[in-house]
Amino acid sequence: MNLRKENDRLVYTGDVNEKLSWGWVQFPWLYKMRDGNIGLYIHDAADSWAVFDGGETTGKWLVSEDKGATWRTATPEDRAMMGTQLPNGDILRSMPNPSMDITNVKESPSTFGNYHIPTDDLSPKKPECDDMLPNPITYCCNIFGDISKVYMLDSIPDKLCDKRFSFYRLKNGESRGNITYSDVDWKYRTTVSFKPNRNGNDVWLYGAGLASCRTPIVAPDGSLYIAHYRENGTNPFTGVYEGTTNAYFLRSTDNGESWQIVGYIPYKEPDTEKDPLAYLKKGFDEPTIAFMPDGSVLCLLRTCDVFLGSPEWGPTYITRSFDGCRTWTKPEYFTDRGALPQLLQLKNGVTLAVITRPGIYVYASEDNGRTWNAVVEVMTDKDRSVLANNPPKKPNFHQWAGSCCNCTILPLDDNSAILAYSDFYVECEDGIKRKGIRTVEIHTK
Repeated sequence: MNLRKENDRLVYTGDVNEKLSWGWVQFPWLYKMRDGNIGLYIHDAADSWAVFDGGETTGKWLVSEDKGATWRTATPEDRAMMGTQLPNGDILRSMPNPSMDITNVKESPSTFGNYHIPTDDLSPKKPECDDMLPNPITYCCNIFGDISKVYMLDSIPDKLCDKRFSFYRLKNGESRGNITYSDVDWKYRTTVSFKPNRNGNDVWLYGAGLASCRTPIVAPDGSLYIAHYRENGTNPFTGVYEGTTNAYFLRSTDNGESWQIVGYIPYKEPDTEKDPLAYLKKGFDEPTIAFMPDGSVLCLLRTCDVFLGSPEWGPTYITRSFDGCRTWTKPEYFTDRGALPQLLQLKNGVTLAVITRPGIYVYASEDNGRTWNAVVEVMTDKDRSVLANNPPKKPNFHQWAGSCCNCTILPLDDNSAILAYSDFYVECEDGIKRKGIRTVEIHTK
């Protein structure tokens, strides 16, 4: 296979990295538009669930009419076409449900294990008042000292938390879309409280919706799938609390009007020989799936996570389903890194896998993801902090990597794809290094 990169282009620049916090000029996401153009969303605000609204006010939207050669600012009509095209002609784009301020919400009286007797029903119940929080099922703490309460989502009154998924939907034949909500058949979901400011007193509750990168995927049978993840997770079929971050898979047979949980991957028995810090990671998150020509579904899983004390890199795992995401083979170690891994199945039969942090690499397989016989480097995994305007003597990891390494990939034609990524050290005409978003073409022929 002649795997190669071509036409690395600068698409967007912001301010210098030294002035911007995590989140600014990061997290690009590509969309195939209904008119054949390519859309690009760039997050350009702080990385905070307290303010993140899916990019409607916190990002930049661009469109290319020439397969990524040039870009312009997207119009509202352009933005409406950015999403997954459904079998009925609608366009669907995932949107996070906003987090909720629960600072002044009353809590049910806490109960402890020795307050119960064996005949008590211990399943979490909604409080009698619809403006009161239920008892949490447990508390959790991270390496930064943040303490959160974990709740069963169904036990929270509907008045306090919308359990539906939210999407931006453009109906077939229309030019302007609307935010819509879809019912979700998923028992035993969890959610947690958090403080948006560690030094403040405000307390928020994570929304029950989807991250914008949890893109609906059209399966060969025309149904839709979403590869999701949830922290402090449970077995969605038994309700057993596992406490790890798990990958969850949902399916829709009505063009995204409703969703049903069909399978999940718990974080169990990680490969501690290849990853001695496996139990300092919260679990499997940011799953990405692709439907293979042989009828299977391939999945990559991220584990890198800092919140339990692990460094900002960790292995990617690979697994496969033969029954439509219901059950999965035991996840196996794929490589030693991976943030927001990406899978893409090209029409020529080649499968691409994007693996990052540190560095950005694209792997290729010609046998449905069983062996990977080619790789191309988009960004080095060596120290890039030397490219900064004022190189630090002792860089932190993100200065070292010089990118958020959250990439997005989209097919250009049967044999090639376009990849978008962030670069914290783009040298501009005035000699100043600024944060930017770049695209590069990946060719397989």
